[in-house]
Amino acid sequence: MADMISSAVGGRVVECNDEFFAEAANLLNPGPPVWREDVYTDRGKWMDGWETRRRRDPGYDWCVLAMGTPGRIDTVTVDTAFFTGNYAEEFSLEACGVASDEDLPAAEWSELILRTGLQGDTALDFEVESPQRVTFLRLNIYPDGGVARLRVEGTPIPSQSDVCPAGASVDLVSHLVGGIALDASDAHYSPPSNMLRHTASQGMWDGWETKRRRGPGFDWATFELGIPGSVGRFVVDTRHFKGNAPGWVTIHLDNGAGWTEVVSHAAIAADTENQLDLDEPVPAARAKLEIHPDGGVARFRVFGTPEPAAAGRKRIEYLNALFDADALRFFHTACASGRWAETMTAARPYGSPELVLAEAEQVFDLLDEADWLEAFADHPRIGERGDEVANQEQAGAAEADRATKDELARVNLEYEERFGFTYIVYATGKTAEEMLALAESRVSNSRTEEMRAASEQQRLITATRLRRMLCQTGS
Repeated sequence: MADMISSAVGGRVVECNDEFFAEAANLLNPGPPVWREDVYTDRGKWMDGWETRRRRDPGYDWCVLAMGTPGRIDTVTVDTAFFTGNYAEEFSLEACGVASDEDLPAAEWSELILRTGLQGDTALDFEVESPQRVTFLRLNIYPDGGVARLRVEGTPIPSQSDVCPAGASVDLVSHLVGGIALDASDAHYSPPSNMLRHTASQGMWDGWETKRRRGPGFDWATFELGIPGSVGRFVVDTRHFKGNAPGWVTIHLDNGAGWTEVVSHAAIAADTENQLDLDEPVPAARAKLEIHPDGGVARFRVFGTPEPAAAGRKRIEYLNALFDADALRFFHTACASGRWAETMTAARPYGSPELVLAEAEQVFDLLDEADWLEAFADHPRIGERGDEVANQEQAGAAEADRATKDELARVNLEYEERFGFTYIVYATGKTAEEMLALAESRVSNSRTEEMRAASEQQRLITATRLRRMLCQTGS
């Protein structure tokens, strides 16, 4: 299971109602809690954890935390180490799946762990049975007191930008997409799994370092890629390793037929992001990093293009794990009909991207005129600015000359006066002139004919959006 909330993987405090004695950020420190005898601040005893003031009125204290690695939570550890007469007597944990801090005020919180008793100076583990992808947690303590550490482990479920970012390659071995360290020749100072963190290394402790080799040979670590794909580039990041960086590296890839050497004894610099490019992409599901003869590496990146089927599996896992409210937003991005989005959400879980597309067509067959009009109304007029998705789809209109734009504006109004709804067309890949010609040909339709034509365009638009959202644009 992966660390999902420590500061080492990007976990952070968003907000808390009180941290009078000790800061809530201590909850997320990756190291074990420590005790400092006879150390006090101007507010009281120094404690390595989150500690609130003594509550004199009804209520409880709380802290909102952002997951460093969003995903499905399997285990939660609440550690009250060194908190004895001042530990929180009870706690509960809530979760949500909103995309950003700005969305938190409207978040629908779900109770992950019910109000439960704690013990002083004790670490308690809690198994969580929840299929949802969690992005934020709210830790509540009753009525007040201290908690040293909150540990959250589980299965990463990456976002679309982590699986198929537009125009960019993916770090196929990052822990964000499920990459794992399989084995290593030596992990004397720190484990190779540290190299897969998506965050920048914070220091020499935040990487993989082996002991000094006194005989022949070299050290190595093997990894399973979170997403198999075609690899084109590596980054061997030795930041913070200066007198103890490796001198050279060799890299092997495996796609099921055995290891193939793709980088041979390449010299690398200390305290530097070393980039190593391949002449041709190589398909792979595993990677092996050899360091010669020994030393430390902060981060190891394996950049490439995911296999479409593997990327699709990640996106289906994401879709199935969304809270209902977040799934509704997902589908609403593809089609603004509330009935369509609700029915698509209720049909989860899906087994593949193809089944999502098939279900979308079946649900479209159930819509009435009011549903279609709701979907049409979300589209900007051709030639006018809309949201990012619509603007990309209508890029051809944005590039038109002034005369063509004026004609588009004229035909948009004529169309709306005749039919009572916005002219929509499958605009992806079309020029402004093509969209104008289609509008002029359709404006002579009867309303019944045009409802049918517009609904077919909506189906095409939705299918293309779903393919992109599911990382299947090549299919």
